[in-house]
Amino acid sequence: MLNKRDLNKVIIKSGYSRRFPDPMNENINGDPLNIEHHVLITRAVDVPSGIPKTPNPREQRIDKGIYKKVRESLQNTDDLSFHLKNKGITILAHQVEYSTDKKIATVYFGENDGIADGGHTYEIALATQADGTCPEGQYLKFEIITGVPQEMAVDITGGLNTAVQVDDASLMNLEEKFLWVKEALKKEPYAEQISYKQNEEGKSDIREILGLMTLFNIKKFPYPQHPKDAYVSKAKCLDLYKDDQDSFEMLKPLLKDILYLHDYVHIMSRKLRNEAQSARTAGLKGVYATKKRGNYEFIFMGNKEANSLSGGELNAKMHDGALYPMLGAMRFLVEQKLGEKVYSWKFKSFDEVKNFFNEIAPELVNTTYNTCKNYGNKPNPVGKDENHWDNIYKTVALHFMTKYASK
Repeated sequence: MLNKRDLNKVIIKSGYSRRFPDPMNENINGDPLNIEHHVLITRAVDVPSGIPKTPNPREQRIDKGIYKKVRESLQNTDDLSFHLKNKGITILAHQVEYSTDKKIATVYFGENDGIADGGHTYEIALATQADGTCPEGQYLKFEIITGVPQEMAVDITGGLNTAVQVDDASLMNLEEKFLWVKEALKKEPYAEQISYKQNEEGKSDIREILGLMTLFNIKKFPYPQHPKDAYVSKAKCLDLYKDDQDSFEMLKPLLKDILYLHDYVHIMSRKLRNEAQSARTAGLKGVYATKKRGNYEFIFMGNKEANSLSGGELNAKMHDGALYPMLGAMRFLVEQKLGEKVYSWKFKSFDEVKNFFNEIAPELVNTTYNTCKNYGNKPNPVGKDENHWDNIYKTVALHFMTKYASK
């Protein structure tokens, strides 16, 4: 356990507090968990400054329309139900200690801890305090979660930070900004499993599709830039699309290949590394997630083909922090041929792209695992490591230049 003297701390006053364990502590196989939830109801005027926002995937812009309404709601002295209408602030922290009367909570923060969701609400509370418009009778809810393993933190944060992204995507869908995507994929078996608007059911959504296209957008990310945004923030990918839709549409001929490659890398990286080293990758903690029961679903490839390629082993898949740099490195194989208005593969066929990946898969997995070990087998920092993205990209580039450039 980290020494509290090395941690940052913030004091939160609370008239009401509850503490309870997470059900996963008892219902998970493998390493035991000690996740706890701390729910505090705090006066908005007592919300402290200094809470870090490290896990939050987007910058706070409280001038946007939706947040102006949140501010108006907080400032409303005639309606003191703000804490009931606003979902509040979710924090990931190292530890929480209470005063004897439970009215003061001391929250300790590690390097990667802080506000995971509700950053805009937090900034609005501080802004109204600063200009003297924060009513005494308004309250705000904090949920502080402690004991969360680092490899789970990015998924928790990503899951919490979907509301505005989905709203933006829904508006863009209404404006028919994704018609070309729907057209490109309309004949695919998974076409109906992609959601394009809020609350539409689907096993994937347009934000994931845009994220995967971002990995191959050579206009937005020419070397030495790397498309880390695809991993770090789906909201950023949505902004990139808004700013330059044309560069994404240039990927239309490759879109089906890119989605297929997403599943292919999941499966073949594991299989080929096993074959190359006679070692089971189930032990590569931080690179692959494994299920003790049941299988993962691979909708872009189809589970029938995925089952055939994997030899019936669909109980493992790569963590996104490991997967995205690999996929991003494969953009080296994308080019815009002279006189063409769209992108194409440097190879003549997608089968050759797959064969190329097969040749370098074991090396990419080993490089990823070595980076992961440097971070204590945690995939999240791997997905954010600029040097790792660069090393993986150079591996792809060197292999192509050595074996294929003269052909």
